[in-house]
Amino acid sequence: MDEQFLHHVWKFQKLQGRLKTTCGQEIIVINQGNHNHNSGPDFEEARIKIGDIEWVGQIEIHVDSSNWQAHKHHLDKAYENVILHVVWKHDKEVLLNGSPIPTLEINDLINQDEYMNYQAFINQKKDILCQEQLTNVSSLNFTNLLDRMMVERLEQKAEEILDLVNSKKADWEEITYLSLAKNFGFSVNKEPFLTMAAYLPHKVISKNTSNAKSIEALIFGQAGFLEGEIDNYHQVLKKEYEFLKSKFQLQSKLTKSMWKFGRMRPSNIPTVRLAQFASLLYKNDRLFSKLIEIDDPKEVPKQFEFDVSEYWNTHYDFGKVRKKKGGKMGSSSIDNLIINTIAPLLAAYSIYMDDRSYMEKGIRILEVLRPENNNITKKWTAVDRAPKSAFDSQSLIGLYKNYCSKKKCLDCSIGVEILGR
Repeated sequence: MDEQFLHHVWKFQKLQGRLKTTCGQEIIVINQGNHNHNSGPDFEEARIKIGDIEWVGQIEIHVDSSNWQAHKHHLDKAYENVILHVVWKHDKEVLLNGSPIPTLEINDLINQDEYMNYQAFINQKKDILCQEQLTNVSSLNFTNLLDRMMVERLEQKAEEILDLVNSKKADWEEITYLSLAKNFGFSVNKEPFLTMAAYLPHKVISKNTSNAKSIEALIFGQAGFLEGEIDNYHQVLKKEYEFLKSKFQLQSKLTKSMWKFGRMRPSNIPTVRLAQFASLLYKNDRLFSKLIEIDDPKEVPKQFEFDVSEYWNTHYDFGKVRKKKGGKMGSSSIDNLIINTIAPLLAAYSIYMDDRSYMEKGIRILEVLRPENNNITKKWTAVDRAPKSAFDSQSLIGLYKNYCSKKKCLDCSIGVEILGR
């Protein structure tokens, strides 16, 4: 038996016959409660009547009643307000505060044909199980689902940013700086970029925004690229960095060997990314303040349109000349930063300030960006659900990662619609 199916049965009250506890008391469900997808009991704010007493509280669902202890709920105070334990099989009495928890065994109350249909559906060998039935899904259902996935994905990404609020004393410029650094490194050089930023506080950058060369010296010095002697520009930055390192008492934990260069296009080489990061910081001293004041979402990408210094127009590493002039961030890289940094930042700020308008601003920004093109969006394109914007692509990525790939079809409104036919 699948616990997800039991959740579905309880949520939609698909139980057949009279409900009784394992002790023989009649159960009347007044309200089955709200499905909880986070930690804690499975359904909250339920109202049921057991015998002559009406109860308000939480419902926990398991395949076997012995799962209560196996999942260590007896050690978790979050489960002290459970008023009914719904199980497929009652194989062990469970005590709560010394008394048995009222238990409903439902193995004789479920439509077996419906369960077999569900099993046949989720055991298909397809990336998107419902792909053949998508054309029959109502457009309203699909649109509402994408809206829900968008908010869910932004909130998920915002969690990591909110973890920085306490440690950085709600300094949103510093938080923006660290979040950008993480994503400037993309997946390959994320960790060294974050380490570099952690040992180079944003307040030091802010004190040097009048001099682009100083910011480059700080970035490349803290990143470990100013050791030895390579060319004149390298020496100029090294001299500047040694002065600033002493002035601000900086420590560095990186060396050039910690950065990954292999099998990269010139535009993704870490030295180029570091030069771009330095130019962005030079152009936008208080980037977060600018972002929350922008009303037109089409203006946001313009904050990332900047020229790198002349040296990096002609070099991709110290002492290594480019075949063609370049160095500017490409539009796809800018979109990537906005999708993975700016929109989640606004979502996090929305949650922190308890102000929905910032979440909506992040969503509006995604609506004007081009859709992403990756392995997941290609799966949706193949089933005639091609994304038209970054809003769509992010929603579809979230839907695939959190539901399709995990076969959580009964937590998805499309799956519920298809399986309910």
